[in-house]
Amino acid sequence: MTHPLFFFRALLAALLLLTGITCQAETPAVGTITPAELAQRLKEPNPPIVLDVRTREEYAAGHIDTAVNLPHDELERRLSEIPGDKASEIVVYCRSGKRARIAEQILIEKGYKNVKDMAGHWQSWSGQAK
Repeated sequence: MTHPLFFFRALLAALLLLTGITCQAETPAVGTITPAELAQRLKEPNPPIVLDVRTREEYAAGHIDTAVNLPHDELERRLSEIPGDKASEIVVYCRSGKRARIAEQILIEKGYKNVKDMAGHWQSWSGQAK
């Protein structure tokens, strides 16, 4: 004979699945911001923190004025250099997006809650009329 507790647990699991409730914490998603939106936001009070995850050489060749340069392969050990706190809005960019995605994943894993990817990255920013 099947134990009654088995049926109760099965029913509870089915209800949780049907209602979309899970036992796992929700991982914050990375948002997106366009270069034009970022340019406007940088003129406003409380602008986002801009994180350039390209190499030092790429940064020296040109960057967004307020950007903090933390190359993606150094980011994890240099998190303390990011201004603000883990709730601050952080916009991440690289040349085309690959390194930014790596950096954004590190930030999310370390508890940063408001991470945004700049659409088009440096290629779009440097190509737009400011």
